[in-house]
Amino acid sequence: MVHHRVLALAALLVVAGSVAPADTLRLQRGVNAEQWTNWGTIAELMADPEALAVFPDWLRHVTPAMFEALSDEGFDFIRLPLDPGPALVYGPGPDQDRMIDGMGAATNLALDAGLKVIVDLHPIPRGDEIGGAESIVGDQFPDYVALVGHIASRLSDLPADRVALELLNEPVFDCDGVYAGAPPKWPDMQARLHAAARRGAPDLTLILTGACWGQAASLASLDPSLIQDDNVLWTFHSYAPFTFTHQGAVWIDPPLKYITRVPFPPSLITPEIVAEVTKSAVARMEAAEGTADAEVIARIVQEYADTPESAVNEEITRAAAWADAHGIPRDRVLLGEFGALHTPDEVPQPMEWYHAFISAKRKAAEDAGFGWAILSWNGGMGVAMPDDPDRRLSPDTCRALGLPCGN
Repeated sequence: MVHHRVLALAALLVVAGSVAPADTLRLQRGVNAEQWTNWGTIAELMADPEALAVFPDWLRHVTPAMFEALSDEGFDFIRLPLDPGPALVYGPGPDQDRMIDGMGAATNLALDAGLKVIVDLHPIPRGDEIGGAESIVGDQFPDYVALVGHIASRLSDLPADRVALELLNEPVFDCDGVYAGAPPKWPDMQARLHAAARRGAPDLTLILTGACWGQAASLASLDPSLIQDDNVLWTFHSYAPFTFTHQGAVWIDPPLKYITRVPFPPSLITPEIVAEVTKSAVARMEAAEGTADAEVIARIVQEYADTPESAVNEEITRAAAWADAHGIPRDRVLLGEFGALHTPDEVPQPMEWYHAFISAKRKAAEDAGFGWAILSWNGGMGVAMPDDPDRRLSPDTCRALGLPCGN
């Protein structure tokens, strides 16, 4: 539980007030859209006149029929991850407004298909680059607060019963405040963002989260009474068990990026599979990096083999306990991301493992009374069939997600 900062927050709470929802937004079954097609640095994007001529750039590649397919299949909302980095770097003015207009255009495309929408402000970890996730929670935070308020104001005419604004995806800091007893930084910062957004958009639902990558433990560390607003949703993300969901992912650290062919559920692993997976991972890591610690790899694989079936539910259970303790209705809590990599570049995973995982996680969220949004629409964690022109789901994926298109 975080400490109250009465003096620091008093002015913010006066501004925010106790806001009751004008129109109740309910989110049940959702999917996360893609973020970028061109994954350049912000400097590279801004140096190329064509790169940001359309924002978000994936608008060049999606069609109304793709969004309509999601609605037909039984999704009721889509989470649109939109990188605020370029808009922040541009600063106030016509270029920044053009970025925000693109956010509105993407939102309206989904609304026209009958979907509700989360406008998810989703910066990318970019190290020292200005406009990246690290700078936003660092030196650029005052500018980001102003940007969030401006975005909220320009989106405020969107239908309040169909659109929510997520103020910051997975804050990439303050883990010591969550796990190590350090004075937390994020609660005060989130209160500032909330106040700015609420001034700009009195009626839109706002989505709040915990620090340290938006984990359930981070959510559970928050005191929600610091935000006197009934028109908010609280979100967290869950990729547990991580050894399964991120096996073979090239963007994570070794040795897990070299471990593949780990099945779900963990009870499928035999001693023979432990030995086979370990041997393969050691060989791949040695080939790529010149060295590998076989004992460490074997321990990771064995620890996963020993993982109880309940591990898929633990973060959801923790979020539910936090909601109940604070009197937050369960339908005001959202599992905003879950998923698993099923097509890593070199070693694809059997889809039955993937389907077993997303079915278990989805059912756990629904049993807790939470809405959910799977990551992602397409790509290595995607639910869409890769060769379908309208990005439709396979019947097996539909059934795993409990959608009517699986019937």
